[in-house]
Amino acid sequence: MPVVRLAVAACVLLVLTACGAGHAADIDDSVRQSLGAPAPTAAAERSDLASGGLVRSLGEGITLTVSAPTSFTPTDTAYPRAARAVAFDLVIDNGSDTVYRPAQLSFVATADGVATDQVIDSTQGYTGVVGAIDEVLPSKTLRFAVAFGVPGKPCVVRVAVRAASSAASAIPIFDGTV
Repeated sequence: MPVVRLAVAACVLLVLTACGAGHAADIDDSVRQSLGAPAPTAAAERSDLASGGLVRSLGEGITLTVSAPTSFTPTDTAYPRAARAVAFDLVIDNGSDTVYRPAQLSFVATADGVATDQVIDSTQGYTGVVGAIDEVLPSKTLRFAVAFGVPGKPCVVRVAVRAASSAASAIPIFDGTV
């Protein structure tokens, strides 16, 4: 039976490679291992990262749930100015025994491979990490939203988060076209 599973896995890998679904290399294997997750196929990983509702471990009992993206037009008071932005609702769940400070989070985002800035649009509720000044007590959750400037046309957006600005690697939380 193990030989059959190995043969099926080899066939799936061959089909995925032939179809050009090799984007899983963009995801750091050490991140995947630290999450205790087996390496998924490239197609499954891209689907998970683009579907929303994704839960990621930030370590030490802290998890981050990420919604599907929402595209919106920033108001005139948004900073920095952007023709369009993509927002994510986030929920931090503190399953640890200590207080967690969301201000420790650091986001990295690209739109079509170009770095993009976090957009603060308080009028629409997109305050980012700066607006999440609350501490998250043990066994409590905190909800907040972040947004990133993107081009006016559909583009590939990739977003990753560092649990602390000093963290060695970023944890991917979204990879898809918006």
